[in-house]
Amino acid sequence: MMISSRLSERVDRREQRMPRRALEPGESGDPSEPEWNEARQVFEIHCRIGEPKPFKPSLVRASGKTKRQAKDALKRRCGEWKPKVTWSGSYGDKCTVAEAARAWLTSYEKNPKKRPQNSRSYRNEIERSTSARARKDKFVVVDSTLGDMKAVDVKPYHIRHHLEELNWSTTKQETHKALLRMTFQMLVEDGLLDYNPVSTVKSHGRAGRRRKGSSANPYFPDEPRPMSPDETSRYWALEKARFDDSSYRTPKRYRDYTMLAYALAARPSEAVAVRWDDVDIAAGTVTIAGTIVDTSLRVWQVRKVIDDYDLAEHEIVVRPDWHELDEQAVVTVAFRQPFTKTSGSMRTIKVDADCLVMLRRRKLAAVPGQTLVLPSRVGKILRTNKMSTVWHSIVKDTELSWSTLKTLRSTRATRVAESHGVPAARLILGHEENSAITTQAYVSLERPVVDFADAR
Repeated sequence: MMISSRLSERVDRREQRMPRRALEPGESGDPSEPEWNEARQVFEIHCRIGEPKPFKPSLVRASGKTKRQAKDALKRRCGEWKPKVTWSGSYGDKCTVAEAARAWLTSYEKNPKKRPQNSRSYRNEIERSTSARARKDKFVVVDSTLGDMKAVDVKPYHIRHHLEELNWSTTKQETHKALLRMTFQMLVEDGLLDYNPVSTVKSHGRAGRRRKGSSANPYFPDEPRPMSPDETSRYWALEKARFDDSSYRTPKRYRDYTMLAYALAARPSEAVAVRWDDVDIAAGTVTIAGTIVDTSLRVWQVRKVIDDYDLAEHEIVVRPDWHELDEQAVVTVAFRQPFTKTSGSMRTIKVDADCLVMLRRRKLAAVPGQTLVLPSRVGKILRTNKMSTVWHSIVKDTELSWSTLKTLRSTRATRVAESHGVPAARLILGHEENSAITTQAYVSLERPVVDFADAR
């Protein structure tokens, strides 16, 4: 018995000294024992999984609140394994973060489930703009320290350092984090990386600095700031005074636009997208069924938008020589999207008598074939930035200088809530039932009177 026991111990020690057996591609090794991580409050587990030559086995990690959940998660991760590749799409296994971000943007732009205008904000943070008005010191991925790093060498602290250079409190930081998360997730799914280094980087939230001229409440930034009834009357008076001045040559359609936008509690881009087909003068209603998108797209995306949305010539504004440009060239474009931001935003609203009079007047003055209620001077769609410029010129150097064109939407919703309650405000705004956005961003709730005077 003693000899047998010693022989067994020698065999065990010999096996421990033997090199690990080579794992076939996709074959997982023995998992580690689940270990409790006090900081994360989870059990962590890992194992190795074989990769095709010349790559070494990858380390697959997983975690769970219990040992069983951790083991199940590891099994699931191993089942989702993809082999490492030496070349994937438009990037290689030694690609930099900037090259990977460009490859991700290309796949994002070609994704039919994504609206074409959504890629603009990501493109602006990845590539340096070449326009004449571009800021020379703008922080973009291609010029950053992180952008020059090899993607396979990036760790979470590299991501944190990159975001800290942007300031945690800005929307720009959130945009960079989102595009980096999706870029590295693409590398994980293609088998180039074992894990996403962005997934462990915590966000500090969106609250923080607002841009100059924002209509945020100066005392309570998290609360909306609609105009009071007196401030609303003050604005209408300022607007009237501006247009009564014969030396000011702004078209009359601006006053019609603000009247319509206020009556509908519409987003600025929704009011200019209203067509005569959306107006029922007999019933006194207007249907919000579209929006104007002002963005920048690649030439091939412009072609696709025209085909997908069946846009008429007057429903899109783009430089006249765009047909002659390279398919990957980026151009500024504005077009009428035949649906709103969300399905709930498509709504029919009864307007007041003054707005109905304005619509009748514009209908009588409309030229044959005019489909838009508020077209531009040349009969095409009207860009909201034109309206916004006029707004700022009216409120400049007044007590309403903090307001923006979107303040009309918030103000109208607040008046509706004061008369008919918050649910009615959600209806006119096009928000979902019980949506928190209504009171967080638009409607300023009245604070109740606390009356406990009888308590002694």
